[in-house]
Amino acid sequence: MKISIIGLGLIGGSMARRLRGFHDCTIGAYNRTRESLDLALADGVIDEAYDSPADAMDGADLIIMCLYPQLNVDFVRDNLDHIKSGAVITDVTGVKGYIINEMRKILPDTVDFIGGHPMAGREVGGYKSSTDTLFDNAPYIITPDKTNSPENIQLIRDMAKYIGCRTVVTTTPDEHDSMIAYTSQLMHVVAVALCENPLLERSSSFAGGSLQDCTRIAVINEKMWSELFVENKEHLAHRITEFQDCLERIKQATLNGDRATLEDIMKRATEQKLKWLTK
Repeated sequence: MKISIIGLGLIGGSMARRLRGFHDCTIGAYNRTRESLDLALADGVIDEAYDSPADAMDGADLIIMCLYPQLNVDFVRDNLDHIKSGAVITDVTGVKGYIINEMRKILPDTVDFIGGHPMAGREVGGYKSSTDTLFDNAPYIITPDKTNSPENIQLIRDMAKYIGCRTVVTTTPDEHDSMIAYTSQLMHVVAVALCENPLLERSSSFAGGSLQDCTRIAVINEKMWSELFVENKEHLAHRITEFQDCLERIKQATLNGDRATLEDIMKRATEQKLKWLTK
């Protein structure tokens, strides 16, 4: 099996590190800059480094797209002639509805696209930040549909398990995007909003661990996350509204001196958090 990884950054590099031996594969990669390819070759992480997209796609049985969502779509569209019949394509991006709809428009019926999203990452990106353990015990989400063959769906499930993920969750693109708007995108919104406050500059002598914890992900790849926000705008806007509603209840109860309401909100939050921790 020939596996081609398109984009050898944090996720692509970490996948390449763990795919050695999967279905007796050869692992090749294409990356916009040559440095990451040379490092991966020197590390023995990949077998082939491709300088052209066409070479990466030619003859590949499994193509793993690790670019930003729109770049994934553009890359596939521009190289359709080099994707063989029967190939399986998957991705690792944090929005599924948009990319699946776009791929359906351009891919022939002879190529299976199965959306994927490993729930793993770091605050730093690039191949140099990739690790052998990034996916250990992480969930891996896939969003297949009735057009995908059972064999190809199983291939992606097997791949996810092989790289170390503890569970593979199968869901719809809409449910994925709705949930990710809460579990991931809203968290980045909150971190960014906290760091937009000018008080942050004066906070070092006034802060314990809570501010650091809440702003950990505010060091953000603005190009990628702004794209993810826009491509999932309806779900994310709904999650922001829910959050604003809760903030408003807390604000009004505080202004009114309504400790009973505040205690009730906090008690429910504690119960929910503890319930979540036991899952």
